[in-house]
Amino acid sequence: MSPELTSRQRLVGVSTLSVAHLANDSYFYVLAALLPLLLDKLSLTLGLAGVLVSLSQASSSFMQPILGHLADGPRNTRWMAWTGVACSGCAAGALGLAPSFEVAAIIVMVGGMGTAMFHPITATLVARAAPTASRARWMSIYISAGNFGLPVGPFMLAIVLGTLGLQGTWVFAVPALLVGALVWRFGPVRTTSTTQVRTPFRELVRENRRLLVGLTSVGATRAMAATVVASLLPLYAVSRAASIEDATRLLTGFLLAGAIGGLVAGSLADRLGRDRVIMTGLIAAVPCVLTLAAQVSVGPLFAAAAIGSGLFLNGSFVVLTVRGQESIPKSMGMISGVMNGLSIGLGGLAVAPMAALAERTGIPAVLAIAAGLALACAAMITRLPRLAPHARLDAAAG
Repeated sequence: MSPELTSRQRLVGVSTLSVAHLANDSYFYVLAALLPLLLDKLSLTLGLAGVLVSLSQASSSFMQPILGHLADGPRNTRWMAWTGVACSGCAAGALGLAPSFEVAAIIVMVGGMGTAMFHPITATLVARAAPTASRARWMSIYISAGNFGLPVGPFMLAIVLGTLGLQGTWVFAVPALLVGALVWRFGPVRTTSTTQVRTPFRELVRENRRLLVGLTSVGATRAMAATVVASLLPLYAVSRAASIEDATRLLTGFLLAGAIGGLVAGSLADRLGRDRVIMTGLIAAVPCVLTLAAQVSVGPLFAAAAIGSGLFLNGSFVVLTVRGQESIPKSMGMISGVMNGLSIGLGGLAVAPMAALAERTGIPAVLAIAAGLALACAAMITRLPRLAPHARLDAAAG
């Protein structure tokens, strides 16, 4: 066990990792915002653009449970925190300079691996640095910081494209390197323990098989709906005669609304229950996404539907993550990797076939499918094993 931190150490450490989470996740949707320009520069089809998104999602996601399992053990893997955010930012900075599809594919996979390193270890460090009686609240701050980071990248990208053009994306590497140094210097210190016992990965999966399948299925279905909408939103707006700058602003609004939704949902979940809040948000997302799919021009209703879709589709993400941590409290790193990585990666794999389908049927039809996925996810929540009444206490003390 790590020694009990003072209030100042805890505040500095968690604040540092929250800032780093904001910075790391700000690069997540840079690729989606750049797709309209990369299609032209690299002569890509809509299907190949979807392949890039899927590669980014897969590389950032599927290693997270294993890396999280390592973070649960006695070895000091704190180095993954600053290395991960640096890789994420450097990859985003290089993306606009890519001369071909092949190079762009390598770049997005490097950035994805940076995220795969960053998330499980930082989630574990925050959970261990937090007071045992209020761990969920501190985790919500860390998770919400990452959600607020999601719209920052597209917002800054609009400024960079307007001033420096596509060749100026290299500036995105600078803040990542600075934040990486900040984490190295001020992030919580992880002490090793020779007495800490870690359950073998296969045994851990076998013991929690039903729960892991349920949580992964719910998380992946939600991520599928949200990622399809986010990835196609800029292309959809441009096809409705919006400028690239306006399309990027719409994506920013979608992501910012999701971050706000996460804070609201986290607060409501403490009073109303995890599953109830998740289901309500997903059901509310359905009419928003369907309204978005019905638009023939970009106007106030288009913007409102995009914001509502982000508010409800992404707002449930924080509660889902905390739900997972409370379900398996002794494996915080592993379950954080499942909810923040594996589930999102599985959802991201749907982008390539959905983008290919959009080439044949049009983007509105695919958005309607995303609305159906949100409704299906709400129904799947009812199949999850219920949390025991003492689960939160166990999660705090685990």
